[in-house]
Amino acid sequence: MTPSINTTVPKEVAMPSLVGYSMRQAKAELVRSGLVLGRLIYVRDIATNNVLRQQRGGVDIKAGTRLASGTTINLVVGLSPNDNMTYVPKLVGKQYLHATDLTQESSLNVGKLHFDETVKTYADSVSAFVYQQRPSGSEKVRMGSEVTMSLSLDPAKLPANNAKK
Repeated sequence: MTPSINTTVPKEVAMPSLVGYSMRQAKAELVRSGLVLGRLIYVRDIATNNVLRQQRGGVDIKAGTRLASGTTINLVVGLSPNDNMTYVPKLVGKQYLHATDLTQESSLNVGKLHFDETVKTYADSVSAFVYQQRPSGSEKVRMGSEVTMSLSLDPAKLPANNAKK
């Protein structure tokens, strides 16, 4: 029998150079590298959603820096005063990870997350769906705004299911 070795040290990956990328390109590159997109930090610039800096914990990170796989990276991106509004996506009914992706793809940040009593483990949180959001879907807000989500595993909490009762 071959012995198995369990490691608790996460795999290291190199931080890619994201400066000059669009926010969407940068997110795809982070995922490809095994890193996670954190917050979008908007600063005044002529080009909206152009990555100006890449950070971890508020500190700029140089390309090539070795990081643990799964490290959260924040992106400092441009925001033109003439192009700074976006629509909030409709998240109700979407699972947590999909809702997070939709939020970030809309140039918004995930705000507070409220998990109800049905969500007890990490696996539950991944399976949970949004039953309430603020601001509501289709509302127009400034890029970089936060979207608060309430999540559950109970389908009765979905508005469509409540209307049938």
